[in-house]
Amino acid sequence: MSAPSPTAAQRSVLAGLADVLIAEGCGMPAASRVGVAGELLDRCLEAAPVLAAPLLALLDEAPSDAADAYVRCLAADRPDDFAVLSTVVVGAYYLSPQVRDLIGYPGQEPSPLTVAAEPDYLDMLERVYERHPGYREAP
Repeated sequence: MSAPSPTAAQRSVLAGLADVLIAEGCGMPAASRVGVAGELLDRCLEAAPVLAAPLLALLDEAPSDAADAYVRCLAADRPDDFAVLSTVVVGAYYLSPQVRDLIGYPGQEPSPLTVAAEPDYLDMLERVYERHPGYREAP
C-alpha cells in the first residue's frame, strides 16, 4: 500500500511553510524555489511513507495566510508535529541537486576498503579470530 499523495492545495501550503523553515539567504535558495513541494516531496514520502499521513493532516489544518505563525505554534506547542514538518521539508530540500551542488555534496559514493589503506583492519580481524568463540550449546 502506498502513501497518500498530496493534493495541489496541500503542496501549495507546504511551499509556504517550507519557506518559513528554509528561507533564501547566504547564497542558498528558499525551499520552495528548489521544488520541495513537488517531485522532491514525492521522493521524500516514498523513502519515509510513515510521514505522509501526519504531514497531510498538518497541511489540511494549516492556514494559507499565516504560515509563520503556524510554524512557530508547531515548534512551541506541538513538537512531534513540528518534527514531521521539518523532517519532510529538510529531507526534500537536501534531495535537490541544486542544493547538493551548492553545499559541495556529490551524494553517496562508493568507498572501497583496501587492506593496504587500512593496516589496522587485519590486526582487528586477527584479534576477533583468535579470541574464544562466543557460541555455546543451549542447555
